[in-house]
Amino acid sequence: MSDRQSDLLQLHIETPQGIFVRTIRPAAFLPEDIDRGWAAETVTRGAAAYWGLRDFVFRPAIRRRGRANRELGDTIIVVGPRAASVQVKSRRNPGDDERRERRWLDKKIGEAVRQSVGTIRALHLAGVVELENERGFTVPIRATDKTWVPVVVIDHPGLNAYTPSTEAVVLLRRDWEFLFEQLKSTYAVVEYLARVHARPGAVELGRESVRYYELAAADLVAPPKPLDPRLGAEGRSAPLLPQAPAPASDLVRVMLEDIAAIAPSEGHDAASRLDSIAAIDAVPVGVRLDLAEAVLKWLDDLTGSEDGVTRWWFRRMIWPDRPYLIFGAASRHDQVIANAFSAYVTLRHQQMLELIPERTDVMTVGVLLTPREDGLRPWDTSMVATRGDQHFEPDLRTALERLWGALGSDVTQSLDEVDEILDDVGSALEAEVNAREPYS
Repeated sequence: MSDRQSDLLQLHIETPQGIFVRTIRPAAFLPEDIDRGWAAETVTRGAAAYWGLRDFVFRPAIRRRGRANRELGDTIIVVGPRAASVQVKSRRNPGDDERRERRWLDKKIGEAVRQSVGTIRALHLAGVVELENERGFTVPIRATDKTWVPVVVIDHPGLNAYTPSTEAVVLLRRDWEFLFEQLKSTYAVVEYLARVHARPGAVELGRESVRYYELAAADLVAPPKPLDPRLGAEGRSAPLLPQAPAPASDLVRVMLEDIAAIAPSEGHDAASRLDSIAAIDAVPVGVRLDLAEAVLKWLDDLTGSEDGVTRWWFRRMIWPDRPYLIFGAASRHDQVIANAFSAYVTLRHQQMLELIPERTDVMTVGVLLTPREDGLRPWDTSMVATRGDQHFEPDLRTALERLWGALGSDVTQSLDEVDEILDDVGSALEAEVNAREPYS
């Protein structure tokens, strides 16, 4: 029996630049001196945490059932509006009898699908469940707010011409690792799993990478979706599924790690924080290189900033079905700059809502890079997130638009002007707070 999981797989991919060879690596090695089932579960979860982000990968939930504890899911992945319930099945001693191996696959895949669907059902019934992610943070997850995908990962050599008869996404452990290595984005992988789950028919076990490249080829020739003319933004498009693997030095991933590694403050909203991080990971893989080049140029231009003038660079990114993202850089960092950027994000969010009021639930997330002077690293990363109507008082709205202008406009202010306008913003905020205080 051919070992599809341990053999190298080479795909010859036709691209506009010619044919390139994509080598799919074997599944990660499992130590022989520990239980193979436990090892396969751990490595499956580890691949998602390593190539994706640890914050989105959750350990099994424990639920009391009578006098016993029941484990919910081998791995639970939650990122943005989607989630995946992942079950892992490992064959300890596969043999050469294909009929026997086929029976094992049929039995274990069916069992895993029932467990995966059962986990999703139990999480829905529980309402809000506290789950611990691979970074060690506990996050309340409301299952009913997510679109779920049942996923089965099989640790098995595979069989020729074996197609699982199930509506879940079933793939070899090698293909699971391929998806995360290829995309290096949890959001993108779960989006892909949801996409193939919604398609009719299954794929032969061990050929998930082939299906990926078939879809990537279709994306390459698909016309870009038209930009909403109400936004007046610059249009950029790229295939949803890239043909080349995402680079290991992904600047978006660096920003994510910078933000996610900061210990949450006491009393923070862990669920909203996870949604904010997921919003950044929602940047399509195909546009990340272009974004990284722009951001690195901003950082290079910081050295040419004039004294007494704070320079800003911004790029807005909005899609019909993703969060509204704002990436920016400023030539200095202090509380004035932090307040100004927060004002920018909240104002642009409100302006965007007024242009497309049907997206009242959209989250806007801003990421700001500012230079460091201590030589430990080139920049600091900070984040601002908001959603819903901002309910600006007229004086505050006037002050903010004096600072940042209309949506899509560029405004240049001197340092003294920024400080003066921010004083007006502060006064307007104070007046707004006082107006809401009850009379004694």
